[in-house]
Amino acid sequence: ILNRKSGKLYGRVIGEERLVLIDEDSVHATHGDKSIGTFRKLVEEESNENKNKIKRFNKCIFIDLCCNTDGDISCDIINNSEKLECNVVVFEPQQFVDSYFLNWNKLTETKSENIVDTLSRLLSLVDLNEARTVLLQKLQCMVIFLFQIIGYLLDNRVARLGPLKFVASCSSLLDHQISRRQEYLNARGGDHRLSRTQLGLANVCLRQFLDTMLGMTVMYVFFHNNLSDQLAADIITWAYAVADYLYSLVTWLMGAPAGLKLNKQLTEFLGHFFLYHIHLWKGYLVILQPVLSSVLWSASLLGVLGLTSQLCFLRDVLSMMTLHIYCFYVYAARIYQFQVYALSAFWRLFRGKKWNMLRQRLDSVRYNVDQLFLGTLLFTILLFTLPTFALYYVVFTLLRLIVLTAHQAIHTIVQTIDIFPLFSVVMWCLNFRQMTGDVLFTCVTQKSSNLLPVFSLQIIQMPIRKLLSRSENPFRKAQEKKYLWSSLIGDLVWGRLIYPWVEVSHP
Repeated sequence: ILNRKSGKLYGRVIGEERLVLIDEDSVHATHGDKSIGTFRKLVEEESNENKNKIKRFNKCIFIDLCCNTDGDISCDIINNSEKLECNVVVFEPQQFVDSYFLNWNKLTETKSENIVDTLSRLLSLVDLNEARTVLLQKLQCMVIFLFQIIGYLLDNRVARLGPLKFVASCSSLLDHQISRRQEYLNARGGDHRLSRTQLGLANVCLRQFLDTMLGMTVMYVFFHNNLSDQLAADIITWAYAVADYLYSLVTWLMGAPAGLKLNKQLTEFLGHFFLYHIHLWKGYLVILQPVLSSVLWSASLLGVLGLTSQLCFLRDVLSMMTLHIYCFYVYAARIYQFQVYALSAFWRLFRGKKWNMLRQRLDSVRYNVDQLFLGTLLFTILLFTLPTFALYYVVFTLLRLIVLTAHQAIHTIVQTIDIFPLFSVVMWCLNFRQMTGDVLFTCVTQKSSNLLPVFSLQIIQMPIRKLLSRSENPFRKAQEKKYLWSSLIGDLVWGRLIYPWVEVSHP
């Protein structure tokens, strides 16, 4: 506007915000639009008499914007023949329209929005980029093709039944495909006019494209080198080695491990119990060995769905091959938990206390001699057998934590690929205007000191950390609550089972 010739100004007056927005296309405005002021190019300074002529306009709002040859800007606003003080902000409207983040998730006015939010909303409503919307719709079709194979089959009433739903929740692959299906349904039902939806859909599509390319690369290497037989043989060899290691470990625990004096009869009973399960596990490996190669060859086709699907299947294989370690951990944890809770209950008995389940508090109670004698006898038995059970519990818990560490490493890789906003980061690295989002106000220096303040409003690129937080996937549910170290240590001490990869619903 400042580079054009003199003419009329067209725009909008937002009274609640005390804001006057002058349109960029003031010269091309239609004849039906009413002007809100004039713009003048001053070759030389006008006399005060000529400047005061604008007071004769009897309008609610009238603007007289002037720019001289030195670039100094002056502006007078007349409201019902009364001159108002104002500030002038010069900006480029296209920066507001191009940015995904300024008009992030709202198309209507809200009470908490500021001047920048108001400008972004008004300018974005004027120019809704139809070409961008059409492109995103095509990307959405690509997303449908890439990850709706398994997720679509699991989206039915039969798969939502209790037993099948539990099986799906225990499988990392099925759970991952269900989340992908839900992600697509949320994307399809979202408002594509919102910048948040548009950017989220672009990130999802580019992420799926990269995920599929990586998965097909792994699949090509797998088929080209014929790795299914070799990998199956390595897995079976590793499983037998783990079984032999567990056999020697249990045998060591049946003696005097680290010089500890345990209950001989009890440790032999527990040792033979676990050795029998190891024998059953070796029989399971004999049945699994002939078909494992075919299963791995078929599972490599999951590369079409992406590298994340292959990693989830690898996680399921790890769970399947360490099932005996999980069973040992559950057996030991349940017995240890029973002993800890029983000892705490008998300790309350000696103090004359009882736990009130209805009121969730300790109440005082009087016990007779027979109750105290029986409680003392049981407390003594549990206390002296606790070291034996605790030793088995500690050993198998450590083995279980090693397996869970491997689970968590694979899960972290999958989650990183799923939530990484690849489209946003690529556009940010290429310095595209769509990834701008921070606001920079600077004061424009004018030669004359008597003129009003003039500011320059620029939309600049945001830091990468802020970009990652703003580009979170809007189609996924909030991440599950993290397993805190305090909760993990408390569960281990009290013998409660830990399920970091399966969501447990509490009544």
